[in-house]
Amino acid sequence: MSTTAIASLEPRRRATVAGQIRSVQSYERPYPCTDAELDDGTGTLRVRFLGRRQVPGLAPKLSLEVEGTPRLQRGTLVMLNPLYCFVPAE
Repeated sequence: MSTTAIASLEPRRRATVAGQIRSVQSYERPYPCTDAELDDGTGTLRVRFLGRRQVPGLAPKLSLEVEGTPRLQRGTLVMLNPLYCFVPAE
């Protein structure tokens, strides 16, 4: 499947994006979730896993491919609960 550059993403239009994880943060309030910042060189995308205090294997510097529908949230592009897979290092 072909991927879309993060800089080319359009809110509310389903897409597949691949990039490197820059950071991972978990939150307890107001609800449990884990955020990862994905960077593909053209921009960054926040990937949010709702209801999950952690996502096994999710760590900075790993490559990840995600599929979902991005949306703008307070000026930041966010993809909620995407389908994801880890991409082997080249």
